[in-house]
Order: sequence, then C-alpha cells, then structure tokens
Amino acid sequence: YSYDQHTLLTTAAPTQVTALAAARGGGFFVVTGNIGKLFRLGPGMEKEGAYESEPLDAGSFSDWGRLSWTGSAHGGTVSMETRSGNLDRPQQNWSPWARTAARIESPAARFLQYRLTLTAAADGRSPELRAVESAYQPRNIAPVISIIEGTPFNYRFPPQSLTLTPSTSITLPPIGGKRTTPTVSVGTSQTMQFAKGYVGARWQASDDNGDALGYKVEIRGVNEREWKLLKDDLDDRQYSWDSTAFPDGEYLLRVTATDAPDNPKGKELTSQLVSDPILVDNTPPEISTVAVARKGNQLEVRWTAADALTPIERAEYSVNGGEWTLAPPTTTVSDSLQHDYVLLIPGAPGEQVVTVRVSDRNQNTKTRDGRVGP
Repeated sequence: YSYDQHTLLTTAAPTQVTALAAARGGGFFVVTGNIGKLFRLGPGMEKEGAYESEPLDAGSFSDWGRLSWTGSAHGGTVSMETRSGNLDRPQQNWSPWARTAARIESPAARFLQYRLTLTAAADGRSPELRAVESAYQPRNIAPVISIIEGTPFNYRFPPQSLTLTPSTSITLPPIGGKRTTPTVSVGTSQTMQFAKGYVGARWQASDDNGDALGYKVEIRGVNEREWKLLKDDLDDRQYSWDSTAFPDGEYLLRVTATDAPDNPKGKELTSQLVSDPILVDNTPPEISTVAVARKGNQLEVRWTAADALTPIERAEYSVNGGEWTLAPPTTTVSDSLQHDYVLLIPGAPGEQVVTVRVSDRNQNTKTRDGRVGP
C-alpha cells in the first residue's frame, strides 16, 4: 500500500534486509538476517493483502459508529475488521477481531484499530482505497467541582453588564492557591466591589468532554437539614448575595454543576460539592456603659466591647464631636471577641461628651457615648 510518499511492497518475518540482487526475468532476490532467509520479490501482485491501522485514540471511553472506506474495489473485495481496548497498544485485554459490514461491532472503549483485507478480482486488478473513516461518540463524563472558596464579607461580584463607578474594590488571589489578604484598590476593578452585607463564593469546575457547564447554588445553616435554593441557571463560577436577610451564624453552600447545556435531555450528568462553613455576621459589637471620669486635667474613659461571632478589629473615640482617634485595647492588639478599653485623654473645663465607635472585622459598627460634668 501507499501512504503519503511511502509505498509498502511487502513484509517478512525477519527484521533485517542484508542484501539485494537482481533476478533473471525481473524482480529481486532479498537476503535477510535475524532470521537468515532468501526471498524472491517479483513484479506480480499478490491475490490478497491486509493492512492494519495504528490504534485510533478517541480521547475517552467512546461508542463506535460506522467504519467506511473511499475508493474502488475494481471487481475485487474489501473486508473490514475492528478490535478495541483501553490501552494505547493492542494487548491481551483488547477485544478479538470482529468483522464489520458497516457498523463497528467492537465494544465501546477508548482505542480502536481496524484491519482491511483486500482481495483482487479474477482479472488480477486490486482494490484501491484512498481513505478510511470511523465514526465515534465519546461517552459523557460527569463534570467535577474541585474546590469552593468563600470570598471576603461585604464584597460582591458585579453583574457583567454593570459599568462600575469608581469605588473601593478588591482583587482576589488565584483560587486554591496560598491564602493571602486580597488587594484593596480604588478604581473600576472588574473583580469584587464593596457592598455592605454581601457574602459570596467562587469555585473551580471542569468537564473532561469540554462541555459547557451550568451551576446551581443552595444554602443551609450548619444545624439545618434542608437545602434552600439561592440561585439556579448560573453560567459563572462565582456568586454573591445579600446576607442581611439571613440570621447571623455559619452556613454551608452546595454547588451543583451540570453539563446539560451541551447534552441531550436525559443524557446530562451532574456533580456536587459542599463548602466549608461560611460565616454570616451583620450584627455590630455590643458596647458597655462608657464611663468618663476626671483625673486631674485628664479624662479617664473606660468601656468594654464584645461581639458574638467576629473579632473586634478597631475602636475609636471622639471628644465633643471632634475627629476620631484610634483607641487601643488594654491588650494592645485587637484580635478577640471581647476587649476592655481604658484611656487617659486630655480634659477641658465644662461638660465633656466622649463618643466611642467599635467595629468588628465584618465592618459592623456601633457607637455609644458617655459624659462628665464641669
């Protein structure tokens, strides 16, 4: 047979051709080694010959369709056989050769090999084949969701159609990578935009068939049993929502991926993954009575702040409506659900009103004031 610019005339069991010599009347004598033999190669055509293809890699487990060839039999015959397996080279665990008139009879697998046997006509003319085609359909493989990550509280993913106005935004690190603090910037970032009370998640999903995927997001409290629908028919691998309609506490998200957009109804496959707990906290810290007392020409200000779910991040005070000043806790570092504060600040004659403002890490803020007389 001929393939591209190469023509195969014949094959023999020995692995080496060591010499060629012209024969009387035409043709050649062929001397081989390993095993040593002598062949005569003449100008005549064999009555029958066979061709075995290289294994076809369908890329994944596949169902086979029709096997067809293009060319002319010239009065001869062309018979077709196939075999299949899941290793890239034919081995014992491949199926046996199976004859086929058109539709491939070999079992579904990833790899397919065909063998053509060409038999010449009575007048000696041989069939000519120009092309061989095999139809196959990869089996559908369910999509995979590999990771779900919660996103920073009080930020949302903007709708794709929304033109953002300059505002505080954050750029998230790559999903699944080393956890770092998101970069905060002011501008028109297309990542996440500040939105009080919003919480979100993003996830990684893949499909070995390359199908387009759709997503459904459900939610339930960690102590609840039933899932509640948050959003269906999502194309994006991210979602954020207003959490102020939910009681404070920890919640789980369940993301379902489906390859329905690229598969017939009834043939679609799905997969699910449940997130780690995501905290919803929209309640500000509680502030005890702000006690203000004179200590000579200074004011001593005392209070306690406590939050049920989120550590205290920042405390400030203002005197008589003046500028806010940072107030450190007695432990110096703000890292706990409860902190005590004791300040000595400059005093002045007359009534003094001291207002304190405390925020937790979710930027829930509360104020309370205390006063002292002249």
